[in-house]
Amino acid sequence: QLAWLEEDLKAADANRDNVPWIIVGMHRPMYTIRSCGPDGVPNNDYEARNVQEAFEELFIKYKVDLVLQGHVHTYERLYPTANNSAIMDGVSRDNKTYENPQAPVYVITGTAGGPEGLFVYQDPPSPEWLVLMDNKHFSITRLSVTPTNLTLAKIESATGIIHDEFSIIKSSATQDSTQ
Repeated sequence: QLAWLEEDLKAADANRDNVPWIIVGMHRPMYTIRSCGPDGVPNNDYEARNVQEAFEELFIKYKVDLVLQGHVHTYERLYPTANNSAIMDGVSRDNKTYENPQAPVYVITGTAGGPEGLFVYQDPPSPEWLVLMDNKHFSITRLSVTPTNLTLAKIESATGIIHDEFSIIKSSATQDSTQ
């Protein structure tokens, strides 16, 4: 699986002239407040540490832009994150724009529903990489993508209210430097 993934990411990175974004979808999350210590370092309560050890180096090496994750029935949005730390270069003051981020952005979009409902936390940690968590609203996720802008919106299913929205922006200078 790792050899296949590396070849796929390598090919995607080489094809950024045609498809500038690399978005990874995976079931088990690498970063989640459900599987980390108070310092934000993943543990194996939900296999997060194993996922990190297997994939994070590849995601950084091939400059993955966005990682969409599931398994945990909450919504969690992270700052650009690498090696257990938020990488704040290019993050706007309101945390809604990441311009030319220097690490992947991770989002758990697990609020579509299920027989067990949304996960309820008891005294969750608050690691530096977490922007926000929502476990109160069932929702859908909408991605809007252009060659220079990727916008993700978390929309409450019952009302259509947008509970979170952020953008990743790539300047043309950054696109040119990755070619």
